[in-house]
Amino acid sequence: MNIAYILHSTTASDGAAKAFLNMLVELQQYDIRPFVVVPGDDGITQEIKARNIATLVLTYRSSAYPYFHTTKERLLFILKLAARIIVNHKATRALTEYVKENKIDIVHSNSSVVRIGFDAAQKAGIPHIYHIREFADMIGMHYFPTKGSFIRQLSLSQSFSICITKAVQSHFYHNDKTPQSRVIYDGVLSKRTDMAIGHAKDFFLFAGRIQPAKGLDQLLEAYKQYAGRTSNPLHLKVAGGCADAAYYNKQLRFVKENNLTALVEFLGNRDDISELMREARALIVSSPVEGFGFSMPEAMQQGCLVIGRNTSGTKEQLDNALEMTGQEVALRYESTEQLALLLAEVADHPIAYYDDYTRKAFDVVNQLYTKENNAKNVYIFYTDILSSTAYSE
Repeated sequence: MNIAYILHSTTASDGAAKAFLNMLVELQQYDIRPFVVVPGDDGITQEIKARNIATLVLTYRSSAYPYFHTTKERLLFILKLAARIIVNHKATRALTEYVKENKIDIVHSNSSVVRIGFDAAQKAGIPHIYHIREFADMIGMHYFPTKGSFIRQLSLSQSFSICITKAVQSHFYHNDKTPQSRVIYDGVLSKRTDMAIGHAKDFFLFAGRIQPAKGLDQLLEAYKQYAGRTSNPLHLKVAGGCADAAYYNKQLRFVKENNLTALVEFLGNRDDISELMREARALIVSSPVEGFGFSMPEAMQQGCLVIGRNTSGTKEQLDNALEMTGQEVALRYESTEQLALLLAEVADHPIAYYDDYTRKAFDVVNQLYTKENNAKNVYIFYTDILSSTAYSE
C-alpha cells in the first residue's frame, strides 16, 4: 500500500507527533510504503528523513480560523484568513499532483485540523482518513468554515476516520456504529514484560504543552492550596514547551504573586521525560477536555502514579482500567479542591503505599496502548478500506 500521511505540525514533542512516529515505525513492518507531507523542514521532519522515508515539505496551515487574542491579531484577522485560504489552495493543488504521481492508495491526515489531505484525496478519487486526535472546537479552535462542514466531510464517499477514544468519536458522530470510523487507541510504547524501576523523588510532575487545553491553571490553583496547608510541600515541576505565550505569562504571574517561585519549576521541553516520570511522586493530568492523554499511559508504563482529571479521554482510560482490573489504577478528581487534597494525600503516604495502583496500571497499558496493537489495528483498517468492506453507501 502507498499511504500518504499529512502532518499538521512539525513539533516533535506534541503527543500527536509522538503517536504518529510510533505508528509509522510499527507500520513499516507491514506491506506499507509511507510518504509523509509536512509543513516545515524542522522538528519531526528531520526524524522522518533520517529513517529514509519519502518526505514532501509544503507550505500550508491548519483549516481553522486564525487566533485573535490580541488587538494586533484582531486587526490582522481578515488578512491572515485570506492568506491561509490562498496558501492551502496552492498546497492542495501540489499535493493532488504528488498523490497522483506516486499512485497513493490512501491519504491519512494525522489531525482533524488540516484539510489539504482530504481535498487532495477527493480530487484524486481515493480514500481519505482523518485521524481525529482532539476536541478542537472545545479547546479554542474553530473549524473553517464551520464544525458542521467538517462533520459533513466525514460522511462523504471514501471519507473515513480513526478516533483516538470513544469520547472523541461520539463528539463527531451521532452513530458510533458507522463503519467509516473506528476507535483505535494511540500506541504509547512498545510492550514490556517488566515495569521500569524508578527512584521517586520529592516532586510532582506536569508534562504537556503550556496552553489552556492542558489545564495547568487549575493545577497551579490546587497546588497553591496544597502548599498553603503544609510546612514542607513537595515541589512541582512543569515539563513542556510554551504553546500560548499569553497563557504562559499568566501562569508565571500567578506563581510569582502567590509566592510559589521557589516551589514551582518550569523546565521547558525535555528529552528525558521518561526519567522524570520514573522519579516523580505522581504525574498530574489536568486537561479539561483531553482527547486521549498521551502522557498518562506513558507515565503508567514508567511506574509513575497518576492523578487524573475525571473527564473526556482521561476518564475513558481510567474507566477501561477499572473494567479490566476491577479496581482503580490511578487517583481521580473532579474539582480543584479535590486535586489539592490528593496532592496532600500522596505527599503524606510512603511511595510503596500506591504500589498496587502502579503495577496494575502498567499491566493495563501493556494490553491496551502498545505500539504493536495500534499499528495492527490501523493496518487492518487500511485493508478493510481498500477491500471496500468498510465502505458505506
